[in-house]
Amino acid sequence: MSDPFSYFHFATSQRPLGASAKSSLNRVGMTVTFVTYLLVVIFGSTSWLSTNSIWMELPLLTQQLPEGWSLPSYLAAVVQLACIGPLFYSIVHKCSNYTIPTAPTIQILLVFCTAITAALAFLWPVTVDVLGTPHSLALLVIMFCMALVNATSNVLFMPYMSMYHPSYLTAYFVGMGLSSLVPSLVSLVQGTGRYDCVQQNTTGVLVPEYYPSRFDVTTFNLVMFGWMSLATVSFALLHWTPLGGPKELKKNKSAEGLPPDEASPLQPKEKKTHTYARYFTLLFLVAFNCAQMNGIVPSIQSFAMLPYSQMTYHLALTLSNIASPIAGFMPMLYTPKTVFSMSMFTGVATFFTGLIVTLAASSPDPIGREYWWGGAFAILCSVVASSMHSYLRTVFAHVVMDGAEDKESRLFWCGVFIQVGSFIGSCIMFPLVNVYGLFISAPACR
Repeated sequence: MSDPFSYFHFATSQRPLGASAKSSLNRVGMTVTFVTYLLVVIFGSTSWLSTNSIWMELPLLTQQLPEGWSLPSYLAAVVQLACIGPLFYSIVHKCSNYTIPTAPTIQILLVFCTAITAALAFLWPVTVDVLGTPHSLALLVIMFCMALVNATSNVLFMPYMSMYHPSYLTAYFVGMGLSSLVPSLVSLVQGTGRYDCVQQNTTGVLVPEYYPSRFDVTTFNLVMFGWMSLATVSFALLHWTPLGGPKELKKNKSAEGLPPDEASPLQPKEKKTHTYARYFTLLFLVAFNCAQMNGIVPSIQSFAMLPYSQMTYHLALTLSNIASPIAGFMPMLYTPKTVFSMSMFTGVATFFTGLIVTLAASSPDPIGREYWWGGAFAILCSVVASSMHSYLRTVFAHVVMDGAEDKESRLFWCGVFIQVGSFIGSCIMFPLVNVYGLFISAPACR
């Protein structure tokens, strides 16, 4: 056996296979290796790791940087500006004859993101006077660079996975879940945001007195630099060495964007129309799901959870981040195939997102705030919503790619609509939160 590592079968490769699935397995081999699967998971964790790591440090950054609690709004604006990255890549990729070498581009971006993560560890406190007001210019510039790579990952990293057996796409989405879980767990070990309510002698008002963290922002970012270095090496091993296993050849660019079986001119017009309708409905559901997952829920989760307690907020974030990669495995057990069933699952996810929005809108006095079950209910809503969104993101990618003549193109457009949905969700929530002030923060101490 040429591969020195043991092989194992996943549930997806043990189901009855159709002709197209058998053909695919003949090209890439009947088995999935553990080492390759692990490399894909670690590679997938780079998707939004850098950006998420900065958000997890906000309790410390807002205490030490001049913007204070207005810093998140600056960071959110910078992330949206970084969407120019996937836009530029999409134009070059689809509207020109120039072929961007995928793997070398990914490797360069990972090395670049790793380097600026190391730079962030030492430059984050640097401020510059802009029109007489100090601003965290170094942090904002580095955040833009990180978000540029992270946003581009949706249209670059995910289509790259079309070269592998479909089981590895699940591994990639599990890795995407780790991109929020890893910085979340490091932040919990760091002990950010812990405080006691202390009564002021002069006014008698309760104010938060924060505990010092176990290690500082610099050390936190050095840990993230270590993980990014591991992920960069993992991709190098994945693509440039035999550990990456066999890969499919890319299809001709002229076939990109065609729905499955579209190449045949003898196909009935009604079937083509039905195929197009199903394809674009799935892309709409992808965007709608990611608008909730990456735009709506993160913008108002603190308003929904903090009124109960700081512990409720931390548990909601941590358990949601743990549930997200676990939910990425669920399509291996069950994957809905019809648009109706996927719409029903999307409806369930939207219902729990609506509950989170309702709790946030009723801040600072949401239902059950005085009782233990109130916090438990809020955590349950957060975990279920996170699980459903992660599950559906993986399902949609598998179904959109299933049976397609050009899997790379299908995953590219799936990535585009993930980014579009996330962008629209953020654009809707930003003015509601930061301009119109529809959501009211709960005081840290009552």
